[in-house]
Amino acid sequence: MGIQLVALDMDGTVLLDDHLTVTPAVRRSIEQALAKGVTVVPATGRVAAMLPKVFYELDGIRYVINSNGASVWDRVENRVIYSNPIPAETVRQILQILEPYGLLTQIYCGGNIYAEKRSLARVVDLPFAAEFIENIRKTQIELDSFQALLEEHPEGVEKLNLAHVESGLREKLWKQFEAMPGVTVVSSAGSNIELNRDGASKGDALHHLCQRLQIPPENVMAVGDSGNDVEMLRYARCSVAMENGTPEAKAAAKYRTASNEQDGVARAIEQFVL
Repeated sequence: MGIQLVALDMDGTVLLDDHLTVTPAVRRSIEQALAKGVTVVPATGRVAAMLPKVFYELDGIRYVINSNGASVWDRVENRVIYSNPIPAETVRQILQILEPYGLLTQIYCGGNIYAEKRSLARVVDLPFAAEFIENIRKTQIELDSFQALLEEHPEGVEKLNLAHVESGLREKLWKQFEAMPGVTVVSSAGSNIELNRDGASKGDALHHLCQRLQIPPENVMAVGDSGNDVEMLRYARCSVAMENGTPEAKAAAKYRTASNEQDGVARAIEQFVL
C-alpha cells in the first residue's frame, strides 16, 4: 500500500535553522503528500502553542505529536487523544534538584509552556536568533511559582525543558536525571535537557496513533535529526535521518537525506511517498 503516514520532526528537520520557517520545496512536498491522502503528522518536542505557523496554514494536518510524545493532539476534535505525563511528585523532585542553579526551566502542560518569572529573564541567554527568542517570550505563561500549577494538575505534566545548560553542568545533571526512576532524558539541541516520563517518546506516541488509525509500521515514514527522534525512527519501517542529524539519529535510521537547509524533507517525501 506504500506510505500512509509521515511523521516529521520540526527543529533541524522540517524547519530551517531559524526554527520558524520552511523552504518552498518542503512546503510543496507536504502539500502533495496530503493531496495524495497521506496522513502527515508533525512530531515535535514543542507544545501545541509553539507549533510553527506553516502547519496551521496547511489543510489536512489533523494530528500532532507534542512534547516528545507525551501528548497527541487531535486538531479537528480539539482534544488530547493520548497522554503520558510525568507524575507531579516526580516533577517536584526534579525541581528540587534544579533549585540551586537558577536555570531557565520550562514546564509543558495542557498544550502550553509555563516558566517562573525569576528564571524567564534568562531567555536572552539562549543561543537562538532574536526572532525565535521573541517567539519564546510570546508563548510562555509566566508564573510566580510552579507549585500552583502542579496542584492544579496532580496527574502530572507533559515535559520539563532546561532550555540552555552549560556543558559541565549539563553532563552532571544528565547523569543525575538518568539515575532517577520513572524519567527519560533526551535532547533536541546541543545545550538543552528534556525530561519526560519513562516510556514517553515520539515512538511511543506514534505507535498509539498508528494503532488508532490502523496503520502498520510498514506503511509509516519518520524523518528526524536528534536524540528525541530515535524511538520514532526505530518504530517506522521507512526511517530517514537528516544529514545534519546527530550520530544516534543516523544510527537509528535506515536512510539518509540532505540537511534541513537543503530541502532534505522534500527529497525524502519525493523519494518514498510521491
